[in-house]
Amino acid sequence: MSPRHRVMLVAAVVLLIQVRSVSQERRQTDAQQDDLAGPVKSVATMVVQSGVQWEQPDGPTLFFPVSCRDCEYDPDGAKTRAGTIGETSFFGENLQIDRDGKGKVIERRVIDATTGELTRDDVLGTHGITRQTAYNHGVVSSSQRFHYDEKGHLSEILSLDAKGNQSDRTNYTTTEDGVTTETTQWGQAGQMRFQQLYDPETDTDTITTFDDAGAIKLFLLAVQGRVTSFWARSSERQFGDSIAFFKGGGNAESTHCHADGKCDRFLIHYEYSDHPQRNPGSAEWRDASGNLLYAVYYEYEMDQYRNWTHRKVWVIGPNQPERSLYEEDSRIIVYW
Repeated sequence: MSPRHRVMLVAAVVLLIQVRSVSQERRQTDAQQDDLAGPVKSVATMVVQSGVQWEQPDGPTLFFPVSCRDCEYDPDGAKTRAGTIGETSFFGENLQIDRDGKGKVIERRVIDATTGELTRDDVLGTHGITRQTAYNHGVVSSSQRFHYDEKGHLSEILSLDAKGNQSDRTNYTTTEDGVTTETTQWGQAGQMRFQQLYDPETDTDTITTFDDAGAIKLFLLAVQGRVTSFWARSSERQFGDSIAFFKGGGNAESTHCHADGKCDRFLIHYEYSDHPQRNPGSAEWRDASGNLLYAVYYEYEMDQYRNWTHRKVWVIGPNQPERSLYEEDSRIIVYW
């Protein structure tokens, strides 16, 4: 199994092909997925932005925003409220949780806190979510079905429109130890949209995208974390023209390729203030020669559970060659 995590990137959208295994996700509570430790009951956050304009290139994230500003959790760590407290009211959603006789969450209904309307209904099974239905003013607007293999790895996502017709289908092939070796998506008419293949033995990634007529739009080949071949019909930014590899030790590489076959390679390094890497201390983005282009630095005040109660975030970029305060956050955490 390759120790790297592979991420395919497109413009401002990041599609995670493999970040964490299904079993890892299943063990985490909602509070833990929000990077909170201990028996958290609620968190209330005040975010103050300095006004400094900063934006990183497409690729691995450097700035991590507050994952849940104003949230509440039950004693088992399941989220029951999520949103933002405004000057006069709460904007967000309330979550109604149903459990089976063993206490396992089997259904989660999401209610708009302002209108009281149902906006989403999630049904959960042994390996994770099995059905998700979205509503608009009480009427189904779309839905998804999730299937898993015998090892609990996600094997298919089937997306349906408001009438129940298939809008797209994505299939995954995963090894027993959790490495995704194939990801293929088909559109509404059954045409293939893209395919990503990974060979663990040769450590090779192949990405191919297609237009509605089935003709190839883009092709990328990467061997051992380096792009060795790239072709694209259009010079516009598009899905599949970038790929990132997380190599462990806080190191990552991001590569963006152009229609002429040339690729720009960047080096990213993360430092963390704690274990198991819940709170980043710094994230630096350099070119292939090691010159610093973008960076984010964090400073924290922690409580007894190593949850931060106050943090400052500084950034460096083309318009901020020196560290500039970007955001300052404070939060009150209440425990059960």
